[in-house]
Amino acid sequence: MAKLRHTAGPVALLLALFALPAAAQERYVLWGDARKGQQVFVEKGCGSCHAIRGTAPGAGPDLGRIGAKHLTMTQIAGAMWNHAPAMKEAAKAKGIAWKPFAGSEMRDLVAFLYAVNLMDEPGDPRRGARLFVEKGCATCHSVTEKGGKIGPDLRQWKRYGSPILWGELMWSHALKMEDKVREFGLRWPKFEENEMVDLIAYIQRELGSRR
Repeated sequence: MAKLRHTAGPVALLLALFALPAAAQERYVLWGDARKGQQVFVEKGCGSCHAIRGTAPGAGPDLGRIGAKHLTMTQIAGAMWNHAPAMKEAAKAKGIAWKPFAGSEMRDLVAFLYAVNLMDEPGDPRRGARLFVEKGCATCHSVTEKGGKIGPDLRQWKRYGSPILWGELMWSHALKMEDKVREFGLRWPKFEENEMVDLIAYIQRELGSRR
């Protein structure tokens, strides 16, 4: 562990942790189970005061938007600690039983909150329709017969609902698309901020309207 002091960054920490015996690793848990954390959120009554992206009551902070502060998982745990006295009083006023955490519940809850904050804000299909043309997508691709015929019709992507799968598809497609972009003298499209989400929202809307 002495070498760790001379090695910068979290990568060194991870390498050191994985080098520890199994018993030591169990004492230093790196992550929880987000699916179990959602259940903890419900069972502990968190939803009585906290919203998740605007759904449920809003007496406390919206826990689906804390990602805007760029909190790490440990900082989220610290924020919960700081909030505990006020939260206990609010729970008492609402007649909610104060339920301590046991076992993996805290790390599972933090994993759930962290996962929720990684989700995209809803896309705007109207902006996506404009981007489909401005980014040059319509030059090669069609969506329900709207657009070019050089590339594949995007209706075949209809079955992919997960943003992760969309990312995989677009990454794989980029390898083939680069050759076509050069061949036709087009500019490589670049996406900023929420533009990719808006584009996907447009494509999904168009595909959904032709069911």
